[in-house]
Amino acid sequence: MGELFDGWTWWVEDAYLLLTPEEEDYIRAKYITKNEEDEPKLTREQEIDLMNEQIDASEGFDIDFSLFRCLFNYHPLDFDDDDFAEPPETNGDLVKKLSEQSLDIYNQENRTGYEFDKVLYANFHGSSGIMFLITFQVKDPVDNLAKEFQARVRYTFVSNTDFVFCRPKPNQEGTLSFP
Repeated sequence: MGELFDGWTWWVEDAYLLLTPEEEDYIRAKYITKNEEDEPKLTREQEIDLMNEQIDASEGFDIDFSLFRCLFNYHPLDFDDDDFAEPPETNGDLVKKLSEQSLDIYNQENRTGYEFDKVLYANFHGSSGIMFLITFQVKDPVDNLAKEFQARVRYTFVSNTDFVFCRPKPNQEGTLSFP
């Protein structure tokens, strides 16, 4: 399967609504904690706007899913499940492996020696496979401090994994700032 065109995996995909609680076939995902009684009561259009604001602000890495009742194309990854992994491996095992590989590529390309520590959290959405947005912690060998990194990885069961990018988390104290 070839790429649609160069660079398409760098695009930040907008949120789109899958289901609202009012729809007959709505199934509440276990990460959706907000219900009809909770304030503020946002319309579906307001929820879509709020989701897209968070996606735009963080490129999809930092989304507060507790603000939503509706189900969108973006989801937090359940590390204990095995939706994307071959048991006995879990989703957590898979994103750990993808994070380590992303960091290895980053270290090679930038001639650095960051050491992988742990995955902090991850979001995902469908994208000709699954696009993982992973935030993980590394140890900086220069100052021995923990730093957060982000990796965008397109993963499929049928073709090569696409390591889109790996970088220090933007606007983090002690790291480079990105626009």
